Amino acid sequence: MWDEVLGHQQNKEFLQKLLKPGSRPHALLFYGMGGIGKKMLALHFAKTFLCKSAAKKPCGICESCRLMDIENNSFAHPDFYLLTAEEAGKDIKIEQVKEMAKQAAFAPVLSEHKVCIIDDAGQMTAEAVNSLLKLLEEPPPGWLFILITQQAERLLPTVLSRVVRLRFDAPDNSAVQQILKAKGITQNTQVLAALAGGSPGRALSYNQADIFAIRREALDLLKKLPLQNPFGYIAALGWGEKYDRAAALLLTEQFIYLLRDVLLLQSGAGGQVYNTDIMAGLDGIAADWPLHTARQGVNAAQEAWQNINKNVSAKNVLEALVLKLDLLRKE
Repeated sequence: MWDEVLGHQQNKEFLQKLLKPGSRPHALLFYGMGGIGKKMLALHFAKTFLCKSAAKKPCGICESCRLMDIENNSFAHPDFYLLTAEEAGKDIKIEQVKEMAKQAAFAPVLSEHKVCIIDDAGQMTAEAVNSLLKLLEEPPPGWLFILITQQAERLLPTVLSRVVRLRFDAPDNSAVQQILKAKGITQNTQVLAALAGGSPGRALSYNQADIFAIRREALDLLKKLPLQNPFGYIAALGWGEKYDRAAALLLTEQFIYLLRDVLLLQSGAGGQVYNTDIMAGLDGIAADWPLHTARQGVNAAQEAWQNINKNVSAKNVLEALVLKLDLLRKE
C-alpha cells in the first residue's frame, strides 16, 4: 500500500493498523528531513482514511477519493484540511488555525472522520500554536491531526506530549538514484543524490533548477578569490537581479557544499566529498585556501542561507557573502 512513497515500510505498517476499527491516536507527528515523503505519505494516508469503500481502500472511485486529487494537488474534500503558510518562509497564522477550528462544531460531511494535515508545523506563530494546543488537548470527536516537521524539537513539549511520533529516515543514495532514473533522469544521479543528502524530493528539485549551472557560478567565484575589484565584480555578476529567494537559497547551499568538500580534502577525508565530478576544481581551491579560511567560509555561507530563509533581501545577502568570502581570502 502507498507504493507512491518510497520506503518508510515500518511507518506504513503502523498507519495501516490505524485503518482498522478500534481506538486510535487523535494526533500524529511525522518528522524527518525535507523531501523524503512525509507529506506525500500523510496525503495518501488521509485519502485512504477518508475513503468510503468498505472493501479496498483507497478505492479511487468514490466521491471522497475523487475529491482528494493528490496528483494535481487539488483537495476539495469537505472533511479534509491542509494548513500551510500562506507565503513561503512565513509562519502559519492563528487566523488559519481558528478558521479550521470552527469546523470542530460540525459533524463530518462526506466521510466518517475529519483529517487535518499541518505542514511545517514548526513554523507557526506562538498564538497559532496555543490555538492548536487547545484542539489537541480536547480533540473534536472523529478528528485526526497529522503534524509534519523536519525537526521535532522545534515543537513545544506540550504539543509533543499529545502526539504519536513517527520518525522518517532518509533513504540511502542508491535508492535516491533509482528514483531519479525512474523519473527519466540518467545523468549525474550520483552527485545529485549526494548533494540532496538522501532526499529524493530535493534531488528532483535540484535537477529541475539546473543545480549544476548554479554550482558552476559558485565554483567560479571561489576560484577567482581574492578579487581586485570586488564591488565591480558583484555588479557584473548581477546576482541580485538573477536570483530570486528560492534560487539564492540554492546558490548559498552550493557554497556550503563546495567549501565543506574543500575542508574534507584538506583533512584527508576526500572519500566523503559530495562533488566528486569536479575534484580538480576542488583540489585547486583546497591548495590555495588555508584550513581556517575554508571553515570560516562555510560559516559565512550558512549564515547567508539562514538570513535568506528569514526573508532578508537575497540581493543584499548575496552581495555581503561575496564581500565576506573575498575578505577571508585576503586575510
